Amino acid sequence: MSEEARVPQLRLLVGIDLSERSRAAFARAVQLARAGAGSLTLVHVTSDVLPLSLTGEHDACARDVLAEHVLKARAEGVSEVAQRIVCGRDYEQLIEEARKDRSDLIVVGKHRPSSLVQDMLGTTVDRVLRLGGIPVLTVRHKAEQHYNSVLVAVDFSPASRRALEHALRWFPQARIVVLTAYGSPRRSVIAGDGAARRSAAETHRLALNGFLAEVASTLGPEHAAAMARVVPTVDPGWAEDVILRAVEANKPDLLVVGTHARGGIGHALLGSVAEWVLVEAPCDVLAVPPARPPAG
Repeated sequence: MSEEARVPQLRLLVGIDLSERSRAAFARAVQLARAGAGSLTLVHVTSDVLPLSLTGEHDACARDVLAEHVLKARAEGVSEVAQRIVCGRDYEQLIEEARKDRSDLIVVGKHRPSSLVQDMLGTTVDRVLRLGGIPVLTVRHKAEQHYNSVLVAVDFSPASRRALEHALRWFPQARIVVLTAYGSPRRSVIAGDGAARRSAAETHRLALNGFLAEVASTLGPEHAAAMARVVPTVDPGWAEDVILRAVEANKPDLLVVGTHARGGIGHALLGSVAEWVLVEAPCDVLAVPPARPPAG
């Protein structure tokens, strides 16, 4: 029998915006860093449109908050903690600092409702995912326990495969439900024909089993115990509906999705399953973009 994989040593960058939202993100990041002896970089971005007359007072407040967080993280057992105050656009600075640190993960607080125009242009998280190519964990709730129950939504794309691999590597002791949606209740051939419905379900079960076998082969025997706890699930319907039903039924601590990182006005107007999940899901969400091609 293979030995249980250890929690990895992650390099975490935490966006601190002086709100209660970022306090929840900080607490979760501390828990993740402590579990794998990882490191934290706490980053506050001062807006480049803030009047100069207010910048000094704002940055003084940010320094106090960051210093408080550093002391707390060290008191809770995280030895490697850095803090930075930078100026500019939040998503650009988070990406730049994460690349400097070679961060594995950016941790931020939950989405803040904004205007229609801002939503069309993309939230901070959406822009970081599309432009940065770095996984983003959006924290909605206080970190009262580890991520013991994880739901991973997959569509067999490279992005969703990468998302599942991250979930298995980063949370090796969790129970992981791997979910895929098929068909649509609006398609009469599936909605009204029992044989077609059963055939579609069986096709997707086989595809999901093959997908999981490929992931297991990539991860190797070190993660065999984690793979053994995976619960493959197929469900008919629109992806958003299927995910919502699964969240309600399983009550996961964390929902993991891959993103396709598309850009442009079509993406902003039409959205995507990942964007919908980031805004609507009631639990914490880990969004994983496709791997960036090597530079050169």
